[in-house]
Amino acid sequence: MLEVLEAASLELADASDWYEVRVEGLGVRFLSEVQVAFDFIARNPALGSPWLLQGIPPGVRHVLLNSFRYAVVYVTDPRLVVVAVAHASQKPTYWIDRLDEVETNS
Repeated sequence: MLEVLEAASLELADASDWYEVRVEGLGVRFLSEVQVAFDFIARNPALGSPWLLQGIPPGVRHVLLNSFRYAVVYVTDPRLVVVAVAHASQKPTYWIDRLDEVETNS
């Protein structure tokens, strides 16, 4: 079962709202694409690309969205958890402290 951290859920809602304000229906399309990524991760957790930036611990993976410059960042251990829905222009490791939350809630 795929869990989504509250902070990642808030990012998802904020991004969807931002797109919807700009173009009616675009926020819904964004949510739909994120749901496709969530479904992919739930079915195939090992197929997301490992996040290979310095400072990011092993086991962090991500799936890029097709039409939006976002990545769904997740871990599989100790459980399957989305830690961020991150825009490509954000600092790549802004969400790293959320990994502690995954560990403490296991």
